[in-house]
Amino acid sequence: MSLLTLEATIADGRVVPDEPERLPRTGRALLTILPPAPPAAPPARTLGDALRGLEVRGRYTDLSTNKAHLDDLGR
Repeated sequence: MSLLTLEATIADGRVVPDEPERLPRTGRALLTILPPAPPAAPPARTLGDALRGLEVRGRYTDLSTNKAHLDDLGR
């Protein structure tokens, strides 16, 4: 038998495989406890958001959301 790696969750002290249909009927296993997954990072702010947050004078737009800003490039 070849080695098989499965992802599992521990719930109330019991190991619950994420894909139980992949488990063999019999066999031996080694269990490695991994640290909890880090929380998801907050969404990245755009330059326009940062400038508006600083309340700088003037009107600034976020060019990444304004696709027409390059329409006349090279003319």
